[in-house]
Amino acid sequence: MNDAAILVVPQALLRREKQILWLSIGLILPAMLLQLGVQPLFLEEPRRIMIALEMAENGNLWAPTEMGDFYYKKPPVFNWILLASSWLCGGYSEFAFRLPTVLSTILLTLLIFLLGRRYVGERFGAYTALLFLTGGGILMYFSMLAEIDLFYTLVTFAGFATFFHYYQTRQYWPAFLLTYALGAIGTLTKGPPSVLFLGLTIFAWLAWKRDLKRLFSIAHLSGGVLYLGLLGGYLYIYAQYNALSNYFPGLWGQSSEMTILERSFGQLLRHLVNFPLDIIKDLLPGGLLLAFCIRRDFWKLARQNDLIVFALLTFAVNIPAYWISPGARLRYIYMLYPLLLYVFVYFQQMEDAKKWMQLWLRTTVGVVIGALTLAPLAINFVPDLEFISWRLPLSLGFTTAMGVIFYFYWRKPALTIPLLILSMFVCRILFDLTVLPQRAQDSGALREKQLAADILKLCGEAPLYMYGEGRISFTSTVYIGLMRGQALRRKRDIEPGVCYLAEANLLQGRSDYETLLKFEYNGLPHELVRFK
Repeated sequence: MNDAAILVVPQALLRREKQILWLSIGLILPAMLLQLGVQPLFLEEPRRIMIALEMAENGNLWAPTEMGDFYYKKPPVFNWILLASSWLCGGYSEFAFRLPTVLSTILLTLLIFLLGRRYVGERFGAYTALLFLTGGGILMYFSMLAEIDLFYTLVTFAGFATFFHYYQTRQYWPAFLLTYALGAIGTLTKGPPSVLFLGLTIFAWLAWKRDLKRLFSIAHLSGGVLYLGLLGGYLYIYAQYNALSNYFPGLWGQSSEMTILERSFGQLLRHLVNFPLDIIKDLLPGGLLLAFCIRRDFWKLARQNDLIVFALLTFAVNIPAYWISPGARLRYIYMLYPLLLYVFVYFQQMEDAKKWMQLWLRTTVGVVIGALTLAPLAINFVPDLEFISWRLPLSLGFTTAMGVIFYFYWRKPALTIPLLILSMFVCRILFDLTVLPQRAQDSGALREKQLAADILKLCGEAPLYMYGEGRISFTSTVYIGLMRGQALRRKRDIEPGVCYLAEANLLQGRSDYETLLKFEYNGLPHELVRFK
């Protein structure tokens, strides 16, 4: 039940506050699309894309392969998304590959807002959604990459939101059918983690509501049948191409790699300490609001709103699996971030919040906005940015914009959080205009992309394969496929006149080849050779 009396101001946004938030919203698309395709593919982006390319080349959308071998670590849904985006954008490009992540992030932000507005209020929903989007790891990193995590976060959080909303409105059929359908999509995107997210969340909430009998209802059982039907349908089709006895061990292996079973006890201890601290750091600037949760009556006040209880409970039952897994990464739990922010913002808006908490927030935000006001001037002294001929007016323009924000911060304490949000979007646009072009000028990914171009130039029209079980960087591998129009495959036997990429030690004792290029990967010597 909502209790408006405990909130610091009515949940309707004030005029000036709304203007600043609308300005921030207006900057979202420019901030996230500007220079989106300029930096070369790197990290896990190339792997996702090379698998999608092979699926299209094979004419097989059901059984993913990597360099010609069956790939088991991720089911195919995100590959379908990448191919669909490329088709809609008119061809393969860095922009097309990254666009699904941008759209997923924006839809996720909208969903966070709608759920928050429905069950607490407009200000609460807006603050939570925009603080999620401006989290450092998301705004400045993962929202601009063609990786699986933010799409998977959207699907998983949509499952949380669907189940909570329809359960609250006592519409049990959509509560279970839609939630299990989203769970199936999640499972076909990332595999076993969705089973835990789905099962633990439903069980925990029904247990809290003392409604476990609902597990045996026709609506719930129908949801389970739908989930199994969607997965079973995919597995039936997959089995036409590859044995399921190969598929399941490979799929489970990806999840087990991060657990304590595969790590040392020392790694576990470090992870237990660092993981919660890293979460708060990754949530910044929204993580600043954690201070407002430090109060004796925390649980008493949290229980006044079902959404806050659901957020706490869902976080509590899902986080242990990652907290005790030393290989877990923060991006694996992005779907839990909105739940934490719901709690943080809820308590920040309490009318009896301690003065030290308000002072902490006000002072820290002032330091952040002040630093961001001066930061653009520094780009004039960064050697790597000398190629930007207009960096002086660029820096002065952004310093002026941030100076205006700082002025309103100084004069209008009630606008502290909206101005912080606006500052983060301004900062992202400056990042787009400086750091991303720099990465396109000089970066490890650019050098790996150039290596791909050199390899293809030296090969000419000759066929090209990866020899044996070897590997070069994913970036070079995917660009070989994109530039040549044909994915790089493995070949384990030798053919005359064919070019191979191989580790140098695999060629020892042979003299029936011509070396075209020598290079290193992971500190090991590699060669491009043509066999005679």
